[in-house]
Amino acid sequence: MPPLTTADLDQAYAEQHALCHLRQWRGDAVVGYKVGCASTVSQRRLKLKGPVFGRLFHSGRWPSGTTMPLTRFSSLAVEGELAVRLVKDVSAANVSPARLRSAIDSVFAVLELHDFAFPQKPSATDIVANNAVHAGFVYATDVGAPLDDEPASLRVEVNDAVVGQVSGSQLTATVADSVRWLGGELQRHGLRLHAGQTVLCGSLVPLTPIEKPCRLSVATDRFGSVACRFEEQGELTTPLR
Repeated sequence: MPPLTTADLDQAYAEQHALCHLRQWRGDAVVGYKVGCASTVSQRRLKLKGPVFGRLFHSGRWPSGTTMPLTRFSSLAVEGELAVRLVKDVSAANVSPARLRSAIDSVFAVLELHDFAFPQKPSATDIVANNAVHAGFVYATDVGAPLDDEPASLRVEVNDAVVGQVSGSQLTATVADSVRWLGGELQRHGLRLHAGQTVLCGSLVPLTPIEKPCRLSVATDRFGSVACRFEEQGELTTPLR
Protein backbone atom coordinates (compact mmCIF):
# COMPACT_ATOMS: atom_id res chain seq x y z
CA MET A 1 0.00 0.00 0.00
CA PRO A 2 1.57 3.38 -1.01
CA PRO A 3 2.07 6.08 1.65
CA LEU A 4 -1.09 8.01 2.50
CA THR A 5 -0.82 11.73 1.72
CA THR A 6 -2.83 14.74 2.91
CA ALA A 7 -3.99 15.20 -0.69
CA ASP A 8 -5.36 11.62 -0.69
CA LEU A 9 -7.37 12.31 2.47
CA ASP A 10 -8.60 15.67 1.21
CA GLN A 11 -9.91 13.99 -1.95
CA ALA A 12 -11.65 11.33 0.15
CA TYR A 13 -13.27 14.03 2.31
CA ALA A 14 -14.39 15.85 -0.86
CA GLU A 15 -16.21 12.66 -1.87
CA GLN A 16 -17.72 12.42 1.63
CA HIS A 17 -18.88 16.05 1.37
CA ALA A 18 -20.55 15.29 -1.98
CA LEU A 19 -22.36 12.30 -0.45
CA CYS A 20 -23.51 14.52 2.42
CA HIS A 21 -24.89 17.16 0.05
CA LEU A 22 -26.79 14.48 -1.86
CA ARG A 23 -28.42 13.20 1.34
CA GLN A 24 -29.33 16.73 2.37
CA TRP A 25 -30.82 17.38 -1.07
CA ARG A 26 -32.98 14.29 -0.53
CA GLY A 27 -34.27 15.77 2.75
CA ASP A 28 -31.91 14.32 5.38
CA ALA A 29 -30.13 16.51 7.94
CA VAL A 30 -26.71 16.43 9.61
CA VAL A 31 -27.14 16.09 13.40
CA GLY A 32 -23.45 15.80 14.31
CA TYR A 33 -20.23 13.95 13.60
CA LYS A 34 -18.41 10.74 14.44
CA VAL A 35 -14.72 10.29 15.18
CA GLY A 36 -13.40 7.09 13.65
CA CYS A 37 -10.09 5.23 13.94
CA ALA A 38 -9.58 6.67 17.42
CA SER A 39 -7.22 3.89 18.52
CA THR A 40 -3.53 3.82 17.57
CA VAL A 41 -3.97 0.20 16.46
CA SER A 42 -6.46 1.11 13.71
CA GLN A 43 -4.39 4.16 12.72
CA ARG A 44 -1.26 2.06 12.24
CA ARG A 45 -3.16 -0.56 10.27
CA LEU A 46 -4.54 2.07 7.87
CA LYS A 47 -1.34 4.19 7.81
CA LEU A 48 -3.15 7.18 9.32
CA LYS A 49 -1.49 9.89 11.39
CA GLY A 50 -4.64 10.43 13.46
CA PRO A 51 -8.42 9.89 13.55
CA VAL A 52 -10.92 10.52 10.77
CA PHE A 53 -14.46 11.91 10.85
CA GLY A 54 -17.85 11.25 9.31
CA ARG A 55 -21.31 12.79 9.51
CA LEU A 56 -24.27 11.68 11.63
CA PHE A 57 -27.66 11.96 9.94
CA HIS A 58 -31.16 12.39 11.35
CA SER A 59 -32.33 9.28 9.49
CA GLY A 60 -29.66 7.14 11.19
CA ARG A 61 -30.31 7.56 14.92
CA TRP A 62 -32.54 5.32 17.03
CA PRO A 63 -33.31 5.07 20.75
CA SER A 64 -32.32 2.18 22.99
CA GLY A 65 -34.77 -0.70 22.60
CA THR A 66 -34.89 -0.54 18.79
CA THR A 67 -35.21 -3.77 16.76
CA MET A 68 -33.69 -3.88 13.26
CA PRO A 69 -33.69 -6.41 10.41
CA LEU A 70 -30.27 -7.66 9.33
CA THR A 71 -31.42 -7.27 5.71
CA ARG A 72 -30.98 -3.52 6.23
CA PHE A 73 -27.18 -4.02 6.05
CA SER A 74 -24.72 -5.67 3.67
CA SER A 75 -22.04 -6.52 6.25
CA LEU A 76 -22.88 -5.23 9.72
CA ALA A 77 -20.36 -4.63 12.52
CA VAL A 78 -20.90 -2.69 15.75
CA GLU A 79 -18.91 -0.75 18.34
CA GLY A 80 -19.83 0.40 21.82
CA GLU A 81 -18.58 3.87 22.69
CA LEU A 82 -19.35 7.19 24.37
CA ALA A 83 -20.95 10.21 22.73
CA VAL A 84 -21.59 13.81 23.76
CA ARG A 85 -24.35 16.34 23.21
CA LEU A 86 -23.15 19.92 22.75
CA VAL A 87 -24.69 23.07 24.23
CA LYS A 88 -22.05 25.43 22.80
CA ASP A 89 -20.15 25.67 19.51
CA VAL A 90 -16.63 24.21 19.38
CA SER A 91 -14.52 25.67 16.60
CA ALA A 92 -10.83 25.02 17.37
CA ALA A 93 -8.48 22.28 18.54
CA ASN A 94 -6.91 24.57 21.18
CA VAL A 95 -10.13 24.99 23.17
CA SER A 96 -9.38 25.07 26.90
CA PRO A 97 -10.44 22.17 29.16
CA ALA A 98 -12.88 24.49 31.00
CA ARG A 99 -14.44 25.71 27.75
CA LEU A 100 -14.68 22.16 26.45
CA ARG A 101 -16.50 20.94 29.57
CA SER A 102 -18.91 23.87 29.43
CA ALA A 103 -19.67 23.05 25.77
CA ILE A 104 -20.74 19.47 26.61
CA ASP A 105 -24.22 18.99 28.01
CA SER A 106 -23.81 15.27 28.76
CA VAL A 107 -21.84 12.13 27.95
CA PHE A 108 -23.87 9.00 27.09
CA ALA A 109 -23.46 5.48 25.74
CA VAL A 110 -24.10 4.59 22.10
CA LEU A 111 -23.92 1.53 19.87
CA GLU A 112 -22.48 2.59 16.53
CA LEU A 113 -23.43 0.61 13.41
CA HIS A 114 -21.05 0.13 10.49
CA ASP A 115 -21.80 -1.36 7.08
CA PHE A 116 -18.71 -2.73 5.34
CA ALA A 117 -20.17 -2.90 1.84
CA PHE A 118 -16.80 -3.14 0.06
CA PRO A 119 -15.77 -5.68 -2.61
CA GLN A 120 -12.31 -5.94 -1.01
CA LYS A 121 -10.45 -4.84 2.11
CA PRO A 122 -11.00 -1.05 2.33
CA SER A 123 -8.18 1.49 2.46
CA ALA A 124 -8.21 4.60 4.64
CA THR A 125 -9.47 6.70 1.73
CA ASP A 126 -12.27 4.18 1.03
CA ILE A 127 -13.34 4.47 4.66
CA VAL A 128 -13.30 8.29 4.71
CA ALA A 129 -15.09 8.66 1.37
CA ASN A 130 -17.83 6.30 2.60
CA ASN A 131 -18.59 8.50 5.62
CA ALA A 132 -16.19 6.59 7.87
CA VAL A 133 -18.37 3.48 7.27
CA HIS A 134 -21.05 4.97 9.54
CA ALA A 135 -24.49 3.34 9.18
CA GLY A 136 -26.26 4.86 12.19
CA PHE A 137 -26.28 4.66 15.98
CA VAL A 138 -28.51 3.54 18.83
CA TYR A 139 -28.33 5.88 21.82
CA ALA A 140 -28.95 5.64 25.54
CA THR A 141 -32.21 7.20 26.67
CA ASP A 142 -31.45 7.05 30.40
CA VAL A 143 -29.60 9.96 31.98
CA GLY A 144 -25.93 10.41 31.04
CA ALA A 145 -23.38 12.37 33.07
CA PRO A 146 -21.13 15.42 32.71
CA LEU A 147 -17.63 15.02 31.30
CA ASP A 148 -14.95 14.54 33.97
CA ASP A 149 -11.46 13.04 34.30
CA GLU A 150 -12.44 10.13 36.53
CA PRO A 151 -11.91 6.51 35.40
CA ALA A 152 -14.92 4.93 33.71
CA SER A 153 -15.96 1.54 32.34
CA LEU A 154 -17.80 0.33 29.25
CA ARG A 155 -18.83 -3.20 28.30
CA VAL A 156 -20.33 -4.62 25.09
CA GLU A 157 -22.36 -7.85 25.20
CA VAL A 158 -23.88 -10.06 22.50
CA ASN A 159 -26.54 -12.43 23.83
CA ASP A 160 -25.26 -11.70 27.37
CA ALA A 161 -21.68 -12.72 26.47
CA VAL A 162 -19.01 -10.01 26.84
CA VAL A 163 -17.30 -9.28 23.50
CA GLY A 164 -15.45 -6.10 24.46
CA GLN A 165 -14.75 -3.99 27.51
CA VAL A 166 -12.55 -1.09 28.57
CA SER A 167 -12.02 0.67 31.87
CA GLY A 168 -9.84 3.45 33.22
CA SER A 169 -9.18 7.13 32.68
CA GLN A 170 -8.41 6.57 28.97
CA LEU A 171 -12.15 6.23 28.28
CA THR A 172 -13.01 9.75 29.46
CA ALA A 173 -9.73 11.15 28.07
CA THR A 174 -10.73 9.86 24.62
CA VAL A 175 -13.98 11.84 24.82
CA ALA A 176 -12.17 15.13 25.47
CA ASP A 177 -9.39 14.38 22.95
CA SER A 178 -11.88 13.44 20.22
CA VAL A 179 -14.06 16.53 20.57
CA ARG A 180 -11.00 18.79 20.70
CA TRP A 181 -9.45 17.12 17.62
CA LEU A 182 -12.74 17.25 15.73
CA GLY A 183 -13.19 20.97 16.41
CA GLY A 184 -9.82 21.68 14.80
CA GLU A 185 -10.19 19.22 11.91
CA LEU A 186 -13.62 20.52 10.93
CA GLN A 187 -12.23 24.06 10.94
CA ARG A 188 -9.66 22.92 8.38
CA HIS A 189 -12.54 21.80 6.14
CA GLY A 190 -14.55 25.01 6.59
CA LEU A 191 -16.95 23.38 9.06
CA ARG A 192 -17.60 23.63 12.81
CA LEU A 193 -19.34 21.88 15.68
CA HIS A 194 -22.60 23.56 16.68
CA ALA A 195 -24.68 23.59 19.84
CA GLY A 196 -27.32 20.86 19.68
CA GLN A 197 -25.13 18.46 17.70
CA THR A 198 -24.04 14.98 18.80
CA VAL A 199 -20.46 13.69 18.58
CA LEU A 200 -19.58 9.98 18.67
CA CYS A 201 -16.15 10.00 20.28
CA GLY A 202 -14.60 6.80 18.94
CA SER A 203 -14.36 3.28 20.30
CA LEU A 204 -11.59 1.68 22.33
CA VAL A 205 -13.09 -1.82 21.93
CA PRO A 206 -12.82 -3.92 18.75
CA LEU A 207 -15.47 -4.02 16.04
CA THR A 208 -17.90 -6.91 16.47
CA PRO A 209 -19.32 -8.44 13.24
CA ILE A 210 -23.04 -9.30 13.46
CA GLU A 211 -24.03 -12.15 11.16
CA LYS A 212 -26.99 -13.73 13.00
CA PRO A 213 -30.02 -12.51 14.95
CA CYS A 214 -28.95 -11.44 18.43
CA ARG A 215 -29.38 -9.08 21.37
CA LEU A 216 -26.73 -6.40 21.91
CA SER A 217 -26.08 -4.15 24.84
CA VAL A 218 -23.64 -1.46 25.91
CA ALA A 219 -23.32 -0.91 29.66
CA THR A 220 -21.33 1.83 31.41
CA ASP A 221 -20.73 2.71 35.04
CA ARG A 222 -22.38 6.16 34.85
CA PHE A 223 -23.05 7.13 31.23
CA GLY A 224 -26.20 5.08 30.69
CA SER A 225 -26.84 1.90 28.75
CA VAL A 226 -28.06 0.81 25.33
CA ALA A 227 -29.98 -2.28 24.21
CA CYS A 228 -30.74 -3.30 20.64
CA ARG A 229 -32.00 -6.42 18.88
CA PHE A 230 -31.28 -7.66 15.36
CA GLU A 231 -33.70 -10.01 13.63
CA GLU A 232 -33.24 -11.97 10.40
CA GLN A 233 -35.85 -9.84 8.61
CA GLY A 234 -38.90 -7.72 9.29
CA GLU A 235 -39.50 -4.05 10.01
CA LEU A 236 -37.43 -1.59 11.98
CA THR A 237 -39.29 -0.86 15.22
CA THR A 238 -38.53 1.67 17.95
CA PRO A 239 -39.97 1.78 21.47
CA LEU A 240 -42.81 4.15 22.29
CA ARG A 241 -41.58 7.25 24.07
